[in-house]
Amino acid sequence: MAGTPRKKTIKAAPKAAPRAAPAPRAADSVNRVYAAIQRMAVNFEFRPEQRINEVELAATLGVSRTPVREALNRLVIEGLITLVPNKGFYCRPFDAEQIIGLFEVRASLERLSVELAAERASDVRIAELMDFWNGVRASRAAMDAEELTSRDEEFHIRIAAMGGNPELVRMLESINARIRFVRRIEIENPQRRTTTFDEHLAIAEALKARDRGRAVACMSDHIGISVADAVSAMKEGLARIYMGRMAS
Repeated sequence: MAGTPRKKTIKAAPKAAPRAAPAPRAADSVNRVYAAIQRMAVNFEFRPEQRINEVELAATLGVSRTPVREALNRLVIEGLITLVPNKGFYCRPFDAEQIIGLFEVRASLERLSVELAAERASDVRIAELMDFWNGVRASRAAMDAEELTSRDEEFHIRIAAMGGNPELVRMLESINARIRFVRRIEIENPQRRTTTFDEHLAIAEALKARDRGRAVACMSDHIGISVADAVSAMKEGLARIYMGRMAS
C-alpha cells in the first residue's frame, strides 16, 4: 500500500533587513558646510583679517578638510574670504571705504532693478510682491533685526527678479552678503525700521501703478537714506567686533 504523500512545508521568506539611511552626498555636505561658513563670514564671527584655521573649522563642523576648503574657495570668489598665497585663508578686512563703495553700487543696481520691474513685471508678480510685504508688515512686531534684514533683502531681490535680468539678481545677492553685517545693525534703529516698512510699501505701490519715474524716485530716497545711515552703523559694527575680541 502506497504511503500517504507528505505535505510540503513552505518556509516563510526571510524578512528584509531594514534599509540603512542613505549616506549624505558629497555635494550636500559641501553645500551644508558652505552655508555654515558663509554665515560665519557674513556676521564677522571670524575677526577681520584673522587667519582661518582649516583643521579647527573642520572639527567644529564635524567634517573633513575637503568640504571646508571647497567652501572657503567659493567664499574667496564672493569676496567674503581672502586667500593669501602660501599663507592660507583669512577673514576679509572691515574696510569702511569698501563698504561705502558697495552701498553706492547697490544703490545704482536697485534703481535699475525697479526701473526694469516697472517695465517688465507681470501684474501677478507685482501683486505677489504687495502680498509678501503686507505679510511682513503684519508680523513685524515679532521679528528681530536679523529676520527683518532677511525679509528686506528678499523684497529687493524679488523686484530685481521681476525685471528678468538674472545677472542683476546675482550681483545684488553678492553685494547683500558683503554688507549684511552693517545693514542688520542699521535696521536695529527703531526709526529706520519704521521708514523701511513705509518706503517699501511706497515702492510697491508705484510699481502697481506702473509709474516708473515714481518707483525710481522712491527707491532712490530709500537707498539714499541707507547709504547715509551706513556710516554710523559701521562705527557700531566695529565696536561690536572689537568688544568680542576683548572678550575672547
